[in-house]
Amino acid sequence: MNIPEEFGKYLLLKKLTEDPLGETFRAGKVGKDGMEQVVLLRVLNGKGVDGEKLWQKTSGRTNVQQMLKSPNIGSGVDLGRVRSFPYAAYDYISGKNLGTLLAQANRQLSPIPTDHALLIAERISLALAAAYETRIQEERILHGFVVPQLVMISNEGETRLLGFEVAPGLRSLASAGWQDPEVRPYLSPETFEGAAPSRADDVFSLGAILFELLTGERLPVSTPEGYAARIDAAMLPNEGTPLPDAIAGLLKKSLTTRDQRVPDAVTWHKTMSKLMIDSHYSPTTFNLAFFMHNLFRDEIEKENQEIQAEKKLELPKKAAEPAPVPAAVPAKPAVPGAGMSHETREVASVRDATLSGTRSQFAEEKSKKGMWIGLAAVLVAAAGAGAYFMLMGGKSADTVAAAATPPPIAVQASMPGPAPVPAGPSPEELQAQIQSMISAQGKEVEEKLKGQYDDRIKLLQQQLEESRRAAVEQERQAQQAARQPERTAVVPVQETPAPAPAEKPASRVEPPAPVPTPTPQPAIAEPEPEEPAPVQQAPVVRKTQFGDLVQSGPGVTAPKLTSRLDPRYPAAAQRLNKAATVDIRVLVDENGRVVETQRVGAKAGFGFDEAAIEAARRAQFNPATKDGVRVKMWYTLRVAFQPG
Repeated sequence: MNIPEEFGKYLLLKKLTEDPLGETFRAGKVGKDGMEQVVLLRVLNGKGVDGEKLWQKTSGRTNVQQMLKSPNIGSGVDLGRVRSFPYAAYDYISGKNLGTLLAQANRQLSPIPTDHALLIAERISLALAAAYETRIQEERILHGFVVPQLVMISNEGETRLLGFEVAPGLRSLASAGWQDPEVRPYLSPETFEGAAPSRADDVFSLGAILFELLTGERLPVSTPEGYAARIDAAMLPNEGTPLPDAIAGLLKKSLTTRDQRVPDAVTWHKTMSKLMIDSHYSPTTFNLAFFMHNLFRDEIEKENQEIQAEKKLELPKKAAEPAPVPAAVPAKPAVPGAGMSHETREVASVRDATLSGTRSQFAEEKSKKGMWIGLAAVLVAAAGAGAYFMLMGGKSADTVAAAATPPPIAVQASMPGPAPVPAGPSPEELQAQIQSMISAQGKEVEEKLKGQYDDRIKLLQQQLEESRRAAVEQERQAQQAARQPERTAVVPVQETPAPAPAEKPASRVEPPAPVPTPTPQPAIAEPEPEEPAPVQQAPVVRKTQFGDLVQSGPGVTAPKLTSRLDPRYPAAAQRLNKAATVDIRVLVDENGRVVETQRVGAKAGFGFDEAAIEAARRAQFNPATKDGVRVKMWYTLRVAFQPG
């Protein structure tokens, strides 16, 4: 991990992405007591972005951040600029922007499943609808610049839309001629014609994003004949089939002229929600999170390690007054951080020295750079003197002071005279030591996480094995019961008359007392003609109830798969040309939905098991029945993966 750079009141901990709009960082907001908050910092310094003009349209929109509160809108923290670079800060989101997700899916030949595509588009429209229902001085909040770079997909499968405060400024730049090819396809044609913002502009962006999510193809620049023919020719890469009619119809109403377009994001969201219900799509954030972890597994693990290391990063606090100087040592200028630990001083000194070499657009005034260099030199000197003092052990203070005094060096004019610099490690050596410490710490965290992961896997495997044995035993008992229907029917015959002798112990007048003893003589216990009837109908007394859990047997019809299995071929397995067959045992409820899944047999690895379970969870069935009543039943699906 590099030493953080400064950007105004923020420390830039990690550069995450760079796109046409600018750069995105994981940054720490610094206050009086050190780092106060980790944020997602969007610096709008992209190629061709006029920062001054953008800030003129953006500077008065801090109230937009304060007003917008929705689970699908990035939570704004700050809006400002450093020099000529506007920025917007949000609560940190561990994840990727939608542009990065689309690019990674294409690189790994892993098309985004239809359920995930619909869920992402629906959540973006929900964010736009929530903003539209919010008023500032009787004016509804519009976005007007919905592009993938401003949509964040978290590692937990949540979708959040950013940029409400800066979108009007970006739109004005686009109207004035700034047209980057990576963002233009997602903006309505009216944006580049200089038309006033409209509620229907965001609808065009929703259609363009949904089209790319479903097909994996970016929408081309609009043609005079429109997009209808292209939508009709589009295919779902996962299924190899054309777009469903309902989805194609919504896209055609979105990617058309403003007067024929769906009027606003609120109406679009209602239409999308109804479409998903009527077409029996069942997307979940859990499945989207699983997809994200498959695409970005290594990067997510690396980010977790970096965040853990950043939490332990000690920042120098501003000293209220100079540290006391021992009488035996000549007085020195006050050194910031003199009361901190030796390791903290090392971090502070290298950090301050490194800050002088940051990029010009993030640097302070030229004179302040020289001051930081001087401070860094003094800190290095203090660290070397402290180390030397410890090595000298029992020698007197005067001897140590004399031995540690080298020729003076020149520092900033603001410092009170030349400062003595003792022999000690150079800034490069200190930075190497810090890098070594961080690497060791990262390895320790990695080993700890790996141990926890292995323990968890063993526990889950043990639970799965116990569940499998219980299921096998249950099936064995059911099969035995099915092979012996006569015995099953006879059991209630012997149990039904048994209470008769117990209820009449005092009626010794009746002679047939020994009737229960001879089992082969049930006729003796039937002195009256009405008693045989309940004996013969005893199996019917236990009627099947709606939703009962049943096993295979007489009168039972197993569930029937009605949907097409859509397993996602794991990217790792595809690269290695691996094939596998995975059996998944599913519990199908009385409504035909999968409510529980269990892998059967040995683990296939390479991501096959997870992909098979994910496909099984989305499967739809006609429910099992017993005697015509809908019931729950376990069913085994076989998911085959063959390299194409």
